Amino acid sequence: MLGIWRAAQFGIMGLKHFTKDGYKFNSKKFDNSTLERDLKGYVCFVTGANQGIGYQASLELAKRNATLYMVCRSRARGEEAVAKIKELSGNQDVFLKVCDISSLEQIRSLASEVDGENVPCHVLVNNAGCMRHNALGKSADGYEVNFATNTLGTFALTALLMNALKRAAKSTVGSARVVMVSSGGMYTEGLEVDDLQMEKPKRFDAVVQYARDKRRQVAVAEKFSKLFTDSGVKFVSMHPGWTGTEGVKEALPGFSKQMSGKLRSLEEGSDTIVWLALEDPCNLTPGGFYFDRKLQKKHLFWAGTSYRSSDVDRLWSRLCHMAGLQELEGQSSA
Repeated sequence: MLGIWRAAQFGIMGLKHFTKDGYKFNSKKFDNSTLERDLKGYVCFVTGANQGIGYQASLELAKRNATLYMVCRSRARGEEAVAKIKELSGNQDVFLKVCDISSLEQIRSLASEVDGENVPCHVLVNNAGCMRHNALGKSADGYEVNFATNTLGTFALTALLMNALKRAAKSTVGSARVVMVSSGGMYTEGLEVDDLQMEKPKRFDAVVQYARDKRRQVAVAEKFSKLFTDSGVKFVSMHPGWTGTEGVKEALPGFSKQMSGKLRSLEEGSDTIVWLALEDPCNLTPGGFYFDRKLQKKHLFWAGTSYRSSDVDRLWSRLCHMAGLQELEGQSSA
């Protein structure tokens, strides 16, 4: 019954707020002065940057003169996207970092490279994600590929870029932030800590697994925020709304067809990502969940998705162990 109640609330809220019309209504209250800020001197990393809202967010950051690192799985597609953004933005400080976020080895290599170059990270946009329906799909490390990308890889990259984030926080710019690109789908699921790879159900459901991953991203942002309160780094999560990306068309063709003409544009879907990258950090709530530039509740009414801090601690501990970050595991109850 709870599942039906959640789905009903989610559907009503989505049709009202997550669509193109929802953005049009909510944007009437936007203060666009924040988006006029210049990012000269900022170094930004965006994962999953060669298409969709990751690409659009990258373009908007480049237009505002940020030094931009586009983190892409495919070198060919990444190089094409970098060239296009340089042309459209006129910003030549746009670079490619090749990394599959489902691969812990590639994440470690990227972080090591960033530290070796002593590069700061003022803005990290964790946008890379997937919804693959093949239950047998495994990452290079042997983990279920959706979990490996959306939860474990996103966690590991954030943890391993903490030195770069701290460097940015101590720089003349004086601020650093991490934006977890979650999803409104997380409203339909609680915090699953025990069955991280969805091995218990008889039938693998990629939509449910994706929603669980996106809930875990919100919880991970809360935990990072709690552990690194004095680091000068802000951690937030957000929901882009229902956006007409290639990823949505591929993963949810029925939904994409049904919502034709109602889905948000890439500009609308990436708007809050860009706003979070530009907003004064003093105005951002640590561990907060944002949608259309506003702080949002994290649970639907009577949905049974609330969780305890001890659940987040257990998730943190498991992720640290899986990622080989035992030095962070001891901080799980901090």
